[in-house]
Order: sequence, then C-alpha cells, then structure tokens
Amino acid sequence: MKRFVSMLLFMSLFFTMFATVGQAAEVVPKLFLNGNLLTSAVNPQIINNATVVPVRTVSEGLGYQIVWDNTVKAATVTHGSNVIKLKLNDNIALVNDQKVQMDTAASIIKGTTLVPLRFIGEQFGLDFEWKATEKEVHMYEHSTEPTEPVIPTDPTVPTGLITQVAYNGESTLSVSYEGVSKANKPLVLDSPKRIVFDFPNTGLNTFLSGQAVIDVTDSTYLQKIRYSLFSNSPPTVRLVIEISEDTGYVLTEDLGKFQLTFMPLKDVPVDPTLPVDPPIVIDPQEPPASNDVFDVVIDPGHGGSDPGAKSVLNRWEKEFNLSVALKMKALLDKEPKIKAHFTRTGDTYPSLDDRVKFAENLKADLFMSIHANSGAASASGAETYYYRENSKALAAVIHKRLIAATKIKDRGVKKEAYKVIKQTTMPAVLIEAGFLSNSNDAKMLFDDAAQTRIATELVAGIKEYLKVK
Repeated sequence: MKRFVSMLLFMSLFFTMFATVGQAAEVVPKLFLNGNLLTSAVNPQIINNATVVPVRTVSEGLGYQIVWDNTVKAATVTHGSNVIKLKLNDNIALVNDQKVQMDTAASIIKGTTLVPLRFIGEQFGLDFEWKATEKEVHMYEHSTEPTEPVIPTDPTVPTGLITQVAYNGESTLSVSYEGVSKANKPLVLDSPKRIVFDFPNTGLNTFLSGQAVIDVTDSTYLQKIRYSLFSNSPPTVRLVIEISEDTGYVLTEDLGKFQLTFMPLKDVPVDPTLPVDPPIVIDPQEPPASNDVFDVVIDPGHGGSDPGAKSVLNRWEKEFNLSVALKMKALLDKEPKIKAHFTRTGDTYPSLDDRVKFAENLKADLFMSIHANSGAASASGAETYYYRENSKALAAVIHKRLIAATKIKDRGVKKEAYKVIKQTTMPAVLIEAGFLSNSNDAKMLFDDAAQTRIATELVAGIKEYLKVK
C-alpha cells in the first residue's frame, strides 16, 4: 500500500541519518506528531541497527491508553478494540493476540519504554516525514479524507488493507478497510450454501491473521464465516460466508466499510448475484416521437487514477470501457438526430458525482455507463443494470443488443442502485459486457472486432429505443 512504501523510503533515510550521527551525536532529532512537538526524557535511539522511540509519548499523543505492569515487565497499549502488548527484552509483540515480530526487542532507558519506529508506524497507522535541515521526524495520523484510487505500480502491493471483519451476533457482518478496496460481485455456491466475496488488490492488516474461521451459533442466517489472503500476486482477500438455505442479503458500502445484512429470501428486494429467471417482462415505455435531436450521454466507466478491474490479460477495465465508447462515438457522430456527449474521451477520472452532474446539466434523454465485470475465473456472461422504473424498457433493449454482440452467457437484466444510474433522472443503464477474470470473456472483450460489434449493437439499441431511423 502507498503508505507502507512511503514509510519504507523514510526508514532508509532515517537509518542513514542515524548511522552518520551515531548514538553519541550532539544533534538528536526531534519528534513531532500531527505538527506538535513530543517531549520525552529519552530521545530516539539506535538499538541493533533499529530506530526506537518512546512508546508512551507517541501513544498518549494519539490519545491511546498505555499501562505498565511492573510485575511482568510489560506495557499494554489500548485503542478502541485494538490491544497491543509489549514485553521488556522481547521482540515479539502481541497485537490483538496475534504475534508480530519487531525489528528489535522493547527496551527501557531511564524508565522509558522504547519500541521500533517501524512497528509504531505500522500498528498505529502513521505516515512519516524526515526534515533533514531541521533534523526533525514528523509523524502524521492518516487523513480521513477520501483519496483518489491509485493504479498499483507493483502487482504485489495492495491498494487497500482490510482492518476488521466483525459479526454483530445477529444479522449483520461488517468488513472495514483502509486505502482503496472494491469487492467483486459475489458468487453464490451450494454444498454448503455460501456466498464468496473476493477483494482484489487488497491485503490484510497486521492485526488480522493470514486466515481465520468464525463459527456462528444460534443464528437463523449464518453458519460459519472465514477469510484469508487468497492470493499474493495480485493480493486478494477472500471472504466466505456459509448461510442457511432460506437466507438472502443486502450489501451496502460506505467510506471504509462494506456491510452485509442478512434476512429471509422473501424479504430481499433484489438478488444482485443471480441471473434473472425467468427474464424480466417489460411493458414497453417508449419515448415520445420527436423530430428534435436527442442528447445521449455515454459514460466509459473508471479512467485515470481509477483503473477498474484488472483482466487475466494484465489489461485494465478502463481501457476496454474507453475503447468501446470511442467506437460508439465514431458511429453516433454520423447520426443527425443524436448528439452524443461523453463523460471522458481520454484516460481521465471524472468522479461519480461529476458524471451525474454532467448528464443532469445537459438534461440528457438517455444515459449509458460502460463497464466490464470481474469475479471467479469460472464466472462468465453479460449483464445490464437499471434502477428506476423509467429505465426498464431501455435496459431490455440494450441487453438484447449486448448479448447479440458478445455471444456469451446471458446473465440477465438486473436492478441495482449504482450511483450513476440511481442519481440521474433520465432513462439510464449500466452494462457489464463480460468478465475480465474469465480468460474466454477477456479475450473477446479486448478483441478489436468484438469491440466493434459491441459498439455497433449498443448504438443500434440506442436508436431502437429512441425510434431513430
């Protein structure tokens, strides 16, 4: 993750600085936390080639509780539900009862407990800045402001870390994360019945073990929960939830958290994981005949700093989305009764809010967002999503054309509250043209002739819906 990389770069500079000045140096660097100078009876030290800092000073600066037990010579740091235990002369710390090895053992100098700076950064979630001129180490808590997704430069470095998997004992399971993480569309499997979620480009925080099983008792809906680091390259966390036969769920997402709420199947508004069977039957809600020019917004999903899903061909979803959109542009530009508008025509990232505002400001007649899917290697097929009732007829027409173009499994027309089709007011659809995680689908999606077919059929669907000859 980005902060680990920056921290390691800082460490190399910090160690070099100390190697130069030595323990007996006259100039000792000062410690700052969130811009405030930390004072302590003992300054940072070098022990066994590791930089150590006073743990009490940093902990109390962050508002954490710290207790020293003189009988066992151990310090306990508590923050919320997280507990860190450090024992004198021991280089193994216990973080939520999980063993974590430190660069050097915890030590005491003049009654002050010192622990490795690297450990402090990783477990307390701090970023570092070394100011060479001032000889100052600045530590910062992570900002809670949302940041733009970053394309991983190293396939083994996650863009996000899962920090907690919590079950409330009743009907809700929460997955908390930091950084950038996106859950793939889940799979529902049988024998036993279970829901499988993959979180690509995501790792596990050091508070969590590499794998865990939570046995659930006295629950109407759940039997067992387990998670693990399923893959190292690319890093992928897999969450498997064993459920009862008559159990459904609703998935919601907030900043830094995914939440699953379980309920009887009959109470689930729409099952977003299964093909619609039988197909949705829609009474035509055709647009009124018009001699005017129709404004159509085409939204190539993702882009710029948000690459979307990565295909098995090591190409990004944003490439496919834009390529099909540009092929559609070439066709739509020839239509005298259609004025095409694009949320992006290059490798840029307009926010979801920007995309919605763009279409609303135009008072567009139609909105289409282009995407490709990702999931298990066996998952295949195309889907079309709508949210509002005025979009159902458009979804039916576009999906028929999408299946004709891709010639892959028909996963149906589905209802889902994706922001760009929920918050726009004109008829709006979002297509998932195939699975980038499936080798056959991916080869088709990145084939130029197939992209031309998809673009041609989507334009034909737009014209059919708008009754443009």
